[in-house]
Amino acid sequence: MRNKLESGQSLVEVIVASVVGIFVVSALTFTTIFSLRNANFAKTSAQATKLAQEGVESVRTGRDRNRAITGLGGDPTSWDGSSSSTCSGSDAKSDSIWCYQIDSTCSNQLNPNCYFNVISKGDVTNIGVLNNLGNGSSIPTLAEQIPPNFRRVVILSDTAADYTTQKKVTVIVTWTDFAGSHESRLITILRKL
Repeated sequence: MRNKLESGQSLVEVIVASVVGIFVVSALTFTTIFSLRNANFAKTSAQATKLAQEGVESVRTGRDRNRAITGLGGDPTSWDGSSSSTCSGSDAKSDSIWCYQIDSTCSNQLNPNCYFNVISKGDVTNIGVLNNLGNGSSIPTLAEQIPPNFRRVVILSDTAADYTTQKKVTVIVTWTDFAGSHESRLITILRKL
């Protein structure tokens, strides 16, 4: 009878084996959750970048097709305006964005960005239309909402000293998840055609 008791496991061995098992299962669970979160973040980040690229292409389409630019106080009405091709003289095209210095008029030190929504879907005749949301230091609440939880906004600004030949376009897509707020930002320079 004594040999049978000595060959069995003691309570301490069972507890140690259980604790080791719990640590292994906990580590595997943590690793799985961490991997799933990273995969979800990568997927969401890729979606945001795609939405930002779509925004840049919509602005480019707007430039190419001379789409409307609204909400800038009546100064520019579109990319090339509706009158002549120059910004000065008797045939001035003052309703062209190329004749409009965005950085000196739309933005300032307290509110450094001039925000726009861009139409990127729907009626083909409206793709590329820019709607001014005003200026500010943070993304306005009227920014375009894209399901499930993205917000997209376009920032127009001048580049270098010559605002009559090129504009800087920044598209920002933001989203919030378990880890906080994130953004995808694409910048391009559009030249006058």
